[in-house]
This record gives sequence, C-alpha cells and structure tokens, in this order.
Amino acid sequence: MGSRNDGAFDPRSLKPNREGLLCVDDGTTLPWQEFGAGPAVVLANGIGVRWPGLAHQISVLRDRRRVVCWDYRGMGPSRLGRPDADVSMGRQADDVLALMNHMGIERAILGGWSMGVQVSLEVLRRRPERVAGFVALLGTYGRPFRGAFPAPVAAVTEATFALALRFPALAQRPLDLAVALPGLAFRVLSGAVFVGADADRRVFDGNVRWVQQTDRRVYLRTMLELARHDASDVLPGVRCPSLIVCGARDHLTPPRVARRMAETIPGAEYLELAGATHFGLIEQQQTLDARLVAFVDRVWGGP
Repeated sequence: MGSRNDGAFDPRSLKPNREGLLCVDDGTTLPWQEFGAGPAVVLANGIGVRWPGLAHQISVLRDRRRVVCWDYRGMGPSRLGRPDADVSMGRQADDVLALMNHMGIERAILGGWSMGVQVSLEVLRRRPERVAGFVALLGTYGRPFRGAFPAPVAAVTEATFALALRFPALAQRPLDLAVALPGLAFRVLSGAVFVGADADRRVFDGNVRWVQQTDRRVYLRTMLELARHDASDVLPGVRCPSLIVCGARDHLTPPRVARRMAETIPGAEYLELAGATHFGLIEQQQTLDARLVAFVDRVWGGP
C-alpha cells in the first residue's frame, strides 16, 4: 500500500465526539479530545502540534477504538499554571496519567509521534502496568539531536535553541514567514528533505500554523527539555507489545535509532517506511495506518 494523498479523505472533516478541559495539580489546563468508543488508544503528538496532525491515524482507529488526544502544556489552547511551570518529558507523562484518571481509562495503548515517543516512554517508566501497548511513530528514546547528528553538530543545535530562548522574537520570524508563504516554505523544506514532497499539505500546513501560534518561550523550553531527555534505560524493561516505525529518509530520528529501539525492547515489531521522512505519517499513511490498525487489533483482540 502506498500514499493516500488522493483527496479521498479530508482531514479537516474530522471532529471529536467530545472535548473537555482538565486542570492538573500545578494549575495548568489541558484541553483533550475524544473520538470513537471502546478500549483506549492515547495518541501523543509532535511538539507544538495539535490533534489534526494525527487526523489520518485517528480516522482509521475511531470506528474501532476510543482515541484520546490532548494538547501539551502551554501549547494550543493549553495554559500553564505559572510562567515557569515544568515542561519536562516526565511532567508531560504525569499529564497523560492524570488525563487517563480523569477519563476513567485504566489501561491504554500509547502511541506517540516524534516528541510523543519520549513522553510515552516516560509513562512506561512510571506506570508500565497501565500501558497495554506502545507505538513509536518516527521518534526516539531520547537525546534526539545526539542520535541524529555528529556530536559537534548536536552540541551546536542544542546551543542554538538555548540562544533562541534568550531572543524568542528572532526564532518567531521564520515561522511567521512560513505561514505567510506556505508554498515557498514547503518547497524549501521538502527540498531539504525535512518533509516529503508527497506529504498531505492540508495537514502539514496546519501543523506549521499551530507551531507558529505557540508561545515561543514555552516551545523553546520544551525543546530543550526534549533535547536533554534520555529514556534508554527504560527500553529493556518494556514488556507490553510494541511497534516501532521509522522513515528511511528521516534525518531527525534516523533508522539506526529506531532499529536500536526495536532491538532493545523485547519482542518489538519494526516497520521502516521506504522513502519517508520525519513526516511519514502523512506521506505513506496507508502503509503506516494498515500496520497500526493490525497492531491495535492484536493488542485489544479485534474491533
């Protein structure tokens, strides 16, 4: 199966069955969205991206399962309880558990894209008995820049984000330009193999808009926490069924990182999407979604 970019499914037509707002213990508010019914699949997004970024995956699961998403703290409509509120991967995982408690979900399959993989691994660190299955979509177990680039380049990348936190207005300008000129931005980014030329533009352009609208300080603080995070020690102890998906042209979380994850987690399944970038979930969604549905059905025993 190949790419599903023929217009048969319009991600903008997808709507939650229910939405709500959860206030957690530090005063931060977390908007959540629910689709479908049945055993739960909790989907953790990429940094700064809202649930429409996972629209293709939600659409194939909502008729079979209860799919739950939420907005990371301080992103989208979420509001931090205080400006310096904790945005670490561990704190994000605490939010997942609070949301599951709020919604009466005892166990769930956790699926994460990009940063969502690291958040899901922190849930596995804290409460593995509440995770029925683990899906890593184009992400890593930690230290993403060190896994993607040679050490000197990784150090410069991390330092650049730290510098941008001191001057957030400068970091905002390229995003403003990308939203103002989406066609040009997409050509530049696809030419740099950041995203594939066959990506669903409706989803990708929406993702760029959400990131552009995120408070720059919150985004950059979260990015630095993501860069420092390491859950490599969690991998050998994962005992739930696991599916690791990577893109062959993903330069942010490259296949060698995904293969190590799959080799270290006992019994993990591995899927490499030929030709896909970090946005393989909107480039080769038919291939990915078929494997995702099959995995979820195995874990929960059929629709």
